[in-house]
Amino acid sequence: MKSRQVGYVLMALIVVGVAGLIFRVVALGSDETILRGLVQVSSEASDKVVLRSGAVETELIRLGDTETGYAWLVDDQPVFEPKLNQFWLAVSDLYDAQLVATNPANHSRMGVADGEGIEVSFFQDRRSLQEKLIIGEWKPDVRLCYVRRAGADDVFGIPCAQDHTFTPEPDGWKNPVIAAILPDEVESIEFTYATEQFAVTTNPDGEWVIVFPEGQAEPANPMAINSVLGSLQLLVSSGFADERETEDLNFAAPDAMVRIITASDATTPTTRLRFLNRDDLTLYLAIPSQATVFIVEKQRVQGLLLTTQDFLLDLGN
Repeated sequence: MKSRQVGYVLMALIVVGVAGLIFRVVALGSDETILRGLVQVSSEASDKVVLRSGAVETELIRLGDTETGYAWLVDDQPVFEPKLNQFWLAVSDLYDAQLVATNPANHSRMGVADGEGIEVSFFQDRRSLQEKLIIGEWKPDVRLCYVRRAGADDVFGIPCAQDHTFTPEPDGWKNPVIAAILPDEVESIEFTYATEQFAVTTNPDGEWVIVFPEGQAEPANPMAINSVLGSLQLLVSSGFADERETEDLNFAAPDAMVRIITASDATTPTTRLRFLNRDDLTLYLAIPSQATVFIVEKQRVQGLLLTTQDFLLDLGN
């Protein structure tokens, strides 16, 4: 009988202990381990974001309204949409950020000490500060970004797919895509160099031919055609030239120019790519529809900037 009573007491203690543990976990999950008290910051609630690390700073500005739609700009240029979506997704994760440290002694190790990391400030009406956060070191093994509210000790973690989610570099927010033209939409391509000018186009039979200034046409090498069309399908820059770098550039007299003529119903309009030599490894590239001056690697466009010799078939073999 006595042993049975002891058993009942033990069972009761276990039940109480488990209940207490469950309560503790729920309490921690709801109050202590989740970042609380953040003002609502989002693409709709905020109209300016400043990201700063030392002397490097980026300012994202939102234009428009709920009726016309919103557009985010960096250096008066549209922010790259996939990059912007990734940023706001990470921001939304702040409201479920998990506590990872409470001791200020850990701040430097995580890169969130004052004067370290990346300061991210959100504004409303361009002037009213909503929130200021310090984003610390990105850990590739756990794919987390460490976050600390300015003036607070607790450090939280949010999922980050890569370490450029909160980059303070302006170029990291610009659209790197120069051209994305479907091969089926290209009707002809004109090439202009200092020493020669020619075009490639399709004849009535749908075959690609190279056309010389005198009007003479010859069959074009299919491999060269595929190389050019493949390059135009996705042409991406490796960087952007700043204003000081572009002051003396004269794109009216380019070292190379490629004019891509697309079909009337194409998703991409006819455009020109103008190239100027930059150094041994890179070129400047400008297109009429943008004020941006891109920097492209010569190796990346070597399949696009072909000469007549590249297009001519070797009929001797």
